[in-house]
Parts: sequence; C-alpha cells; structure tokens
Amino acid sequence: MKLRRRGFLLMVVSLILTGILAGCSSNGPAPSETGELPQASEDGRLNPVTLKIMFPGDPPAGWDEVKAEMENRLAGTLNVKLNVVFIPWTDVLQKRQVSLSSAEDYDLIWDNNPVQNMAAGLYEPLDELIEKYGADIKANRSAELMEANKVNGKLYAVPLEVNFIRPWTFVIRKDIREQLGVEPIKSYDELIEFMYLVKEKVPEVTPFIPNGTEHIGLRLANMLDPAANIAAVLNYPGLYTKGNDGKVYNIFDNMDPMIMKNFEQYRKLYQDGILAKDALTLKNAEFAKGKAAVSTFFDFGVNLNTRTALEKSVPGASAEAFSLYDPNMKLSSTYKAGNFIAVPVVSKNKERAVQFLNWLNQKDNYDLLAYGIKGKNWEDAGEGLYRPIKDNPYAGIPFAWGWNPKLDRIDASLPEDDIALNKWQRDPGNFTTDILTGFTFNPSPVANEVAQLSNAGAEFYNPIVMGLVEPNEGLAKFKEKAYDNVKKVQAEYQKQLDEYLAGKNK
Repeated sequence: MKLRRRGFLLMVVSLILTGILAGCSSNGPAPSETGELPQASEDGRLNPVTLKIMFPGDPPAGWDEVKAEMENRLAGTLNVKLNVVFIPWTDVLQKRQVSLSSAEDYDLIWDNNPVQNMAAGLYEPLDELIEKYGADIKANRSAELMEANKVNGKLYAVPLEVNFIRPWTFVIRKDIREQLGVEPIKSYDELIEFMYLVKEKVPEVTPFIPNGTEHIGLRLANMLDPAANIAAVLNYPGLYTKGNDGKVYNIFDNMDPMIMKNFEQYRKLYQDGILAKDALTLKNAEFAKGKAAVSTFFDFGVNLNTRTALEKSVPGASAEAFSLYDPNMKLSSTYKAGNFIAVPVVSKNKERAVQFLNWLNQKDNYDLLAYGIKGKNWEDAGEGLYRPIKDNPYAGIPFAWGWNPKLDRIDASLPEDDIALNKWQRDPGNFTTDILTGFTFNPSPVANEVAQLSNAGAEFYNPIVMGLVEPNEGLAKFKEKAYDNVKKVQAEYQKQLDEYLAGKNK
C-alpha cells in the first residue's frame, strides 16, 4: 500500500528575505544573528513568550477551557501563552502560503504538504533544535517515521502521524440499516446492495456521498485487489504505481483492469442515482448532517466528531464503519506522515516553539490537547484507550500539532474490530518497507506540466472517477488535453526515482 506522496511548487525566496528584514525592524527586544529573541532573563527564568500558531478548521467545542488549562500549566514551566489562529479548511492552503511568503509572524504552522515550503526555504531545519530540546518528540516516534520524513537528510517539520498506512473506511447509517432489516455489512457487494435498497426505501437520503475522488478512485481499486498494490502518484491524475516494482505507469498506455472496472462501476452508480448528482462538490460533512446513508472517511471506525454531529443533526441516528482492510493483509508502507508542524524561518521564538512541541509530547499534556479535561471530557479506559464522556465530549485536533502513535489513545467505545484495526496500523512491524520509502520527488523541472496536469485533472479526470461521464469517452478527452503532460511528469518522476534507488543500492 503506497502512502501519501506529496508534490510541491517553488515559492519566491526573495519574499522571505524581504520578510525577514521587515521582521527585524519591529519594536521589542533585538533578535540574535539567528533571528532568535533572548530566551531567559538574568535570573535564569524563561522570559514570557506568546507563540502564534496556525491550525486548520474551526476551534473544537470547549477549546477556550482547554487552552486556559494549557496556559496554566505552561506558566510554571515554559512561560508560554498561545495565540492560536484557526483557518477554515476552504481557505487554509491559500492563507498558509500568503502568510509564509509575506513573512507573517507565525511561530508554528500546520502543513499537510510541507515539501513545497521546505524547498522554498520557508521552514527552519529542526534537527539541532530537536536534538537539544526534543527528547520526547523523538521518543514518541519510531525511527522509521523520523527518517522517512526527512528531505535531503534534514528534518524540516515534525511528522504528525499515528498510522503506518492511511486508514480508510466506509461509514454507514446504522439506524437506517437496522430499519431496513439488513444484517451488518460484511463485504463490498453487500455495501452496494445496501445503497440500492436505501434508494428504493429511503428516497429522502442520498445513498452514497464519498469524500472526493481520492477516497474512491485508485484507493478503492487497490482495496478490491490488494495484491496489485496500486497507488496514485502524489496528486498527479493519470499516474500510478503498482506491485512495488519501482516503476511509474499511466492510465493511457497501461490501464490496469481493476482501475477500469472501478471507473465503470461508478458510472453505473451515478446513472442509477446512488451517487449524489453533485458528488464532485459534496464531501463527507454531508453524512454528519444526515444527508447520506454511506460516506468515506480516513479513519478506522466512526470518529467522535462525526458521531456527535450526526446525533445532533438527526435525533436517534447512529453510525457504524465497514472497512476493506484486514490485519492479516501484508501491506507495504513508506512511513510518510500526512500531517506536519513546522517552524517558519521568520519565527523569533524557534527554541521556545520546539520546547513547546516537546511539552505537547508528554503524556499528561498530550491527553489534554487531544481529549480535553480529564473527568469532564474523558476518562481513562486502560492502556492506550480512552472513553469520551457522552454528555461532554471534546473532539480535539492532535493531528495538527502533536499526533504520535505512542501517546495517542484509541476510543474505547469503538467496536472491538475497529480497535483491533487501529492497533494494527500503529505498529511499524506489521508492514514491509515500500520501495519509495525516503524518496521525495522534486517537480521543479516539470513545474509547468504539473500545473497544467492539475487543471486538466480537475476538469476531465475527476468526472471519470465520480462516474459523471462514460469512462472511455472521458478518458479520450482527458488524453487529448493531458497526455503530453502526463508523459513528461511520468518521465521526470521515473528518472528521479531511478537515481534515488541507484544511490540507495550503492
């Protein structure tokens, strides 16, 4: 199973230099030559610092209370206050890049695609700072996770991950299934049958709203034939890998039968009214509103946010998960993280920022940021487990600033099968090392082709995946617009991969 492979676009480094100069002219204590403000007063106590942090989404319910408790604990240790800026998901990518390129005074930034910003010199290399201040950061992450997320031998962002494969689940309206007299779903064919029954018997609910093309295209093709080991190449439509053989394929010259079968099936689902007519724009948030009987999520089990929101939207509603994964599967992993937290080069509080991240990687502090106030929001359910208090749960966002497999707890209220899957995916020993482990693609030689391919993919490829067009007709139009770009990106990716593998084998 291939994991996330992220591409990047080059930023304008001159903007960084301009921003650094502008930052140095602000009022307050003068920074050192490294840009760091003085950290301690003459008596040895740490000077008070406010860390400005960018996170995605909305503040969790109860955030103010959790933040106050964090600052209360920090007052006697790191002497840190928090200025946390939450950016809506729809805007976070654009605002992150604007903030970085204009040298806005952030000290920590969540990033799910940091390579582009590393290449532009926007993020501080953290190896020395983590060596000095980050003992808990390292202790809670496996060597595989730390090494696989370096670029050119350096760690520019702390990897935030609990999984060594990317979990993926169909989430189902359990109350509707039971209302229709359907037994618990045990196979993909049974899931499709359930969708058709929903269309017939519960017409006011859309049978299936997947969370975008990434959730159903090549990922589903791979899960229906795990031995094929099919995975998309980064976010480049039309390119994929298979068989862990170190080769890159394209769907025009080397269409895998399972990929085509998947396209054809989703065309039928769309024509039959199983998929939402506006499936290209709708996401899994519709499930929590009670508008879909089935959706897809990157979780094993139904996450707390979704359960809580659904129960509020539709009194009496409940959800359950069905996964195509099985702990007996022999899968490979690149050990790449899907989330990171980085220190911008313009930060004047780099040391304190890393000290704060290390503080978050201590058990009691991690529990607070992830699950809220113990006894009010959650209770301990045993080693590696927690149980949200139903009347006052706290759905934190540890994926954005502290996620790690050693401290993260699994929701004990999940079914035993889901708990088992979560435990399985957190053990690096359950997976073999993917041939792409440690490889980072540099798209700058084909930057124009990548940009054009992205545009063509949104217009021509995504409708194929979602079933909006007949597959052969859609592929013909996509090939007409994108074939040259697909081939150039494929060739450059293969060239760099070959060079990486050759160097690795020396």
